[in-house]
Amino acid sequence: MNSRHFTVETLADGVHTTLARPGGAAICNSAIVDLGPATLVFDTTLTPVAAQDVVRAATELTGRTPTVAANSHWHMDHMLGNSVFAAGRIVATRRTREILVDGRARFEADLQPEALAREFAAFSAAEPTASQEWRDLFGAFRDEAGTFRFTPPTEGFEGRYRFDGDRPAELRTWGWGHTESDAVLHLPDERVVFAGDLVMVRNHPSVGSGRPEHWLEVLSEIEALRPERVVPGHGPVASLDAVAEMREYLQTLLTEAAEPGDRPMPHRYAAWGFGESWKESIAFVRSRPGPSP
Repeated sequence: MNSRHFTVETLADGVHTTLARPGGAAICNSAIVDLGPATLVFDTTLTPVAAQDVVRAATELTGRTPTVAANSHWHMDHMLGNSVFAAGRIVATRRTREILVDGRARFEADLQPEALAREFAAFSAAEPTASQEWRDLFGAFRDEAGTFRFTPPTEGFEGRYRFDGDRPAELRTWGWGHTESDAVLHLPDERVVFAGDLVMVRNHPSVGSGRPEHWLEVLSEIEALRPERVVPGHGPVASLDAVAEMREYLQTLLTEAAEPGDRPMPHRYAAWGFGESWKESIAFVRSRPGPSP
């Protein structure tokens, strides 16, 4: 299926990923998995319009409309498409669900067209120096204002969640990382992990909602699954090497933040997307009262 929001890559029979296109309104990558009796979508994108294209792609690829969805974490670019899946089950970690349910009034207020217009006006002042990735995100918010219907997950889990079906498929969580509670989708037979934003490929991660020290431990847990392919939250499909690269990035970030003064971005990360995150992450690490518990 063709979509202006993403391309589709097939990883195995019945296992596909949608990879966000620059300039589109998906922003994040998603998974489409044929479970046999049902079709699963992992991470529902930023916007309903992109999520509707994911549904069409899933229906074309698996022969059925998806009735199960899951969110890797609470950030809006991974869950605002939930409204398109509201007729079925939507699964996330228990803590992710709590964050979204408890914060619903605030999130809904932030998604009102007037609030989005104010945000876009403030962003526009910095737009000439903003990365393409941030321009895409704010552009999608601007273009789709008025269409968002905030839809939290319907089910929460802790530790591990196994989907019913003809292939082993499970969500795994190890707590704090990119956010207070992140989940990955693990397909052991295919040796594939959909990692959400715990792994980014050629994109700077944001650490402001998480704990980078524990994130490093979570990366070791992902490595222990021994996947052959890792699908990041943003960026192309990669190998296990992407996990090691993310570890190196976080270790570099923590080392640089411990040094005084302005810390320029290392040259090896200069071409990565979401470049603004480097300074924001340095500031976040330094702002904490002490070592993360």
